[in-house]
Amino acid sequence: MQKNKYLALTALGFFLTGCAGTTYKQKAGLTGAAICGTAGALAGGAVAHNTDHRLSEGQAVPIGAVAGALICGGLAYLLAEEPKPAPKPTPAPAPKPKPAPPAPKPKPAPPPPAPKPKPAPPPPAPKVERTIILDDVLFDFDKSNVKPEAAKILDRLVAFMQENKDSKVTLSGHTDNVGTEAYNKKLSERRVNAVRDYVVKKGIGRGRISGQGFGESKPIADNKTRDGRSKNRRVEIKVN
Repeated sequence: MQKNKYLALTALGFFLTGCAGTTYKQKAGLTGAAICGTAGALAGGAVAHNTDHRLSEGQAVPIGAVAGALICGGLAYLLAEEPKPAPKPTPAPAPKPKPAPPAPKPKPAPPPPAPKPKPAPPPPAPKVERTIILDDVLFDFDKSNVKPEAAKILDRLVAFMQENKDSKVTLSGHTDNVGTEAYNKKLSERRVNAVRDYVVKKGIGRGRISGQGFGESKPIADNKTRDGRSKNRRVEIKVN
């Protein structure tokens, strides 16, 4: 009898647990039925064994098992609540957009080219200096009077100065080394003055004519020869 009782309980447990449904409420009902059915079978067997009852233990065990399974299974099914679905995982925050790289700084404009220096003005053209030499033959010997041949040359000089109002004349008188130095100096000065006076009388302002006598101090030829001494006796007229 004891063996049959345990076999019934075992079969009831396997049956109840093997019929588990797929839903949470069904699983709860079957689990409650299995537990309470087992307890009911044990309780029914114990009551039948300890009391003088009409039912034998073999009858009381299945009745207790069925009764416990129906009561507890039904209550478990009704009271069980479907588990709430797990909350959806919070979506990861969207990555912050990377800040745009700073705009490249504009390159500074190149400085304007330095102004080209103005070309230096061309140097003034050098004044043309003309030199007229009145030889000793154009004067009387040891005299300062202007001879007609010299006057023709001086007339051309006057015409030039009248056409060129800015022109000026510098006179320098020279002699050879015959005679004393003081005498030759005075002779050269008299000849310079004779030329100046002639040009001034022809209408040229005295301020445009300067002159000096140098005597024998500036020879241009050798005074040891007759020809050299003749070249040294002269009046130089520089026109500028």
